[in-house]
Amino acid sequence: MEHEIRQLINEIVGGKYVGKLKVSEEKMENSSFWTLMLYLDTEMTPLILAYEGTLDEFKTFIAEELKMRKLHNIKFWTGIREYIEYE
Repeated sequence: MEHEIRQLINEIVGGKYVGKLKVSEEKMENSSFWTLMLYLDTEMTPLILAYEGTLDEFKTFIAEELKMRKLHNIKFWTGIREYIEYE
C-alpha cells in the first residue's frame, strides 16, 4: 500500500519523495477509514490526510489534496550548525 501511495506522490509532484510515510486503514461497517501521514520535514509534525471510502477514492483524494496544497513547489533542506571556537 505504501509503495502505491509513494508512486502516486512521485507522479503528482514530478520528483521522488524519499521521506517517511505511513498509510493505515481502519475497516468500518460499510467502508474503510484511510489515513496518510507524510513526514515532510520532521518526524514530530507530519502532514495527515484522512478519508472515508474505498482505496481508489482515497487515492483520488490524495491526488487532489497534494495538487491543491502545491507540495510540488515546496523544497526542504537540512542545515548543520557548526560551532567555531575562537582563541
